[in-house]
Amino acid sequence: MDNAFKIKDLGDLRYFLGFEVARKPTGINLCQRKYALDILSDDGMLGSKPVSTPPSNYATKLHQQSGTPLSLEDASSFRRLIGRLIYLTNTRPNITYDVQHLSQFVAGPTSAHQ
Repeated sequence: MDNAFKIKDLGDLRYFLGFEVARKPTGINLCQRKYALDILSDDGMLGSKPVSTPPSNYATKLHQQSGTPLSLEDASSFRRLIGRLIYLTNTRPNITYDVQHLSQFVAGPTSAHQ
């Protein structure tokens, strides 16, 4: 392909589309640490203390009518956060259930969904 197209070798892949890539003799390791830190930074939670992910309460039922509707700006922020969290579930399956549950309310988020 180098003969037909101008190709520039960028070296080994390190970071692409929010994934950090580390090659080892045993395989490839994918991580979204920087992506997660960017989410925390954008939402003003970078100074929060880390905790292990609490177990999901599968009995909690959220409804479209519970709570008061969010303002247009808050609803937009909620949608953006849910979209980013959905992408984060590629490497963090432990948050998948909760993110999926909240993603059902992106059309009309309320204060109960925050």
